[in-house]
Amino acid sequence: MTLEGILIVSITSLLLLAMGWYWQVKPPKKINWFYGYRTRRSMANQQVWEYGNKIGAKMMLGIGWGSLFLSLLGYFLFPNFKGIIASFFIVIISIAVGMFWCETQLNKHFDKNGKPKN
Repeated sequence: MTLEGILIVSITSLLLLAMGWYWQVKPPKKINWFYGYRTRRSMANQQVWEYGNKIGAKMMLGIGWGSLFLSLLGYFLFPNFKGIIASFFIVIISIAVGMFWCETQLNKHFDKNGKPKN
């Protein structure tokens, strides 16, 4: 267990936290292909885009904190290369779960054409 190992397993989660914080403070205003929560569903129209990016920032912060906690826990349980590999998979799985959550929320609030559900 070394400081370098802790940094290695934490860096991706810390980047997710920083990006999520910035995204929440300065959300993208217009639909674009560079910055924001960009899926076919979230880019349907401006209303879906704004909602998707609002929850996308929350998702990014959530997966940042969750993956940081789980990655550090994994590294302390397996303070070697296995812990580093485990943290990589934790981050990937966290991102997949976060995107699934965002898409589920978009499906709850908007139909396939981007019109709000009542």
